[in-house]
Amino acid sequence: MLAVIGGIIAFVVGIVLLFGGKIISGLPIYMWDDLLVCLKGIISSGLVLGGILSIIAGISAVKDKAKAEEKK
Repeated sequence: MLAVIGGIIAFVVGIVLLFGGKIISGLPIYMWDDLLVCLKGIISSGLVLGGILSIIAGISAVKDKAKAEEKK
């Protein structure tokens, strides 16, 4: 039960920090632009790393198929 309450509190604080609010002595807190920059970096680097991984897996599959045919 305590974990659920903590999760709800974290969710509410996160929403306030993302979309803005005047919490700390009238200073606006707005992190939506920073989140979008991070997402752009994560998505692009994830695609590059996923592509590299699929190339490696494809090369490995071709090598395994060649070894199987060689044994026959």
